[in-house]
Amino acid sequence: MPYPLDFSEYFRFDALTEHLHGLAASSPLASIQSIGRSHQGRDIWCLTLTNPQTGVADSKPAFYIDGHIHAEEVATSHTALYTLWYLLEYYGQEPLVTWLLDNTTFYILPRLNPDGAEISLTTGHHWCGNGRYLPGEEQIHGLCQEDINGDGLIVQMRILDPAGEWKVSSADPRIMVQRAPGEIGVGPYYRLYREGVIRGDWDGEHFDIHPPRDGNLNRNFPAGWRPEFRQYGAGELPLSEPESKAVADFLLQHPNITGMQCYHTHGGLHLRPSLVAPDTTLPSHDLALYKRIGAMGTELTGYPVISVYEEFTNEPDKPRVGSLMQWSYDEFGIITFSTELWNPELAAGVADPAKYQIVGRSEDKERKLMQFNDEHLGGAAFVDWQPFEHPQLGTLEIGGWTHMYLFRNPPPASVAKTDFARQLLPQTLHQNCLFTLHHAACTPLIQLENVTATALADSLFRVSATVANVGFLPTYMTERALTHGTAAAVNVTLETEGEVLIGQRYTEVGHLAGRDERTATWSPWLRQWSATRSKLEWLVRAKPGQSVTIVAMAQRGGTQRKAVTL
Repeated sequence: MPYPLDFSEYFRFDALTEHLHGLAASSPLASIQSIGRSHQGRDIWCLTLTNPQTGVADSKPAFYIDGHIHAEEVATSHTALYTLWYLLEYYGQEPLVTWLLDNTTFYILPRLNPDGAEISLTTGHHWCGNGRYLPGEEQIHGLCQEDINGDGLIVQMRILDPAGEWKVSSADPRIMVQRAPGEIGVGPYYRLYREGVIRGDWDGEHFDIHPPRDGNLNRNFPAGWRPEFRQYGAGELPLSEPESKAVADFLLQHPNITGMQCYHTHGGLHLRPSLVAPDTTLPSHDLALYKRIGAMGTELTGYPVISVYEEFTNEPDKPRVGSLMQWSYDEFGIITFSTELWNPELAAGVADPAKYQIVGRSEDKERKLMQFNDEHLGGAAFVDWQPFEHPQLGTLEIGGWTHMYLFRNPPPASVAKTDFARQLLPQTLHQNCLFTLHHAACTPLIQLENVTATALADSLFRVSATVANVGFLPTYMTERALTHGTAAAVNVTLETEGEVLIGQRYTEVGHLAGRDERTATWSPWLRQWSATRSKLEWLVRAKPGQSVTIVAMAQRGGTQRKAVTL
């Protein structure tokens, strides 16, 4: 065991840093670097994993993993960390892990947003972004979230109002259910608000609720970026936030990245492009690739794979833009999944769980969630309603769901009270780790085969070699990358002290296909197969006993060198 880790509780920054350095020090397969610093000066750590005996990291195709871009999504850094640990733990034992670290490189960034994560792990604040605005500063007028009763949580306030949208469930007085559209009655009815106070001018009657200034890093990337007044959380400019800028710089500095996994919570979904348009706008072969790779994810995790635009966008005329997945696929053509870990409704036995956990739920769903909370969490995810004298709004009640360890993340061991609940976090980590590894194994991969030197006469030799793509993806990865020119073609170099009489020392081979296009036996009615190999020959005049070296390189498929003695 390279480095023992207990994943039953979520880690704060200092503990995470200690574990990352411990993992890096425990194995020659790992190294650690800081790719930048957050607003508050915390390091954004990146672990590079590969077998150095089979080549340096940047000579191999690479897979990128990140987590915790959003502050409250603490299960994401745990999943990235677990994947890192799993690769080191099972190298030399599991064939897939061993093959991956021998042939590819992993770049793993468990916590992109260390400031926001620390705020979420130590306070009751929601929507705290990346720490540009400290708790209490993220909202400055209207109703602003605040722990007004001092219990360390920010939950909800329910206020009696005959025109209210909510009423108390007859089955459980803790549960609030929505009033039917045509419901007329004596109530009592309520309005529900986030716990907080009113700031700025207020006439004693109406108050506004404004989006917080929370610095949503996943709206701060260049692809389709829109300013804050058009998209909440976008930041002042594309890459205005140090965390997103560090990630963008890292991706640009590592053109060997062939696949990406970005972790989020919640919903129990694997999200795929497009983020801004229907599937008909995607290159057909790219869409087929997403569906084929995504099917492995569904098999391993149970999560469906859905289009962000078609199935995860509330208002199609207001699509999410400026996200990392949009930038990595739309601009670079890298197959990227954005996984929404964990669905509490699924854990609670809801037959048709919602993709969003921010919508009004039916009374039946609320009852099942409450039952799950009572039986498996010991009631920790809900605060019973208690009267409170609000300094501005008068008599009301404070209570409701706590969200952090039921709706946002699987419960840690300190919250889980049953064996079933204690298994939810480990299952989430392990299942999603496996999908990530299988996705990483889809890489294009360059190899040199049949490298020979044949003597034809004194000091005259025929040198031949075959360069092959033995991976699943083509060396250009996707049609989008091919169109944008973001995956350079395969080239072969002959290194020799001799004289090359026929052939070129440097040859552009073009792109080589992978297994992806061979989805069935050959048919004239299906997509026609492209070459997966290319043979090259040279006529070389050199002294017997000298060696020549063949170097094959694909920007996204790695580099391989083979020497032969003349």
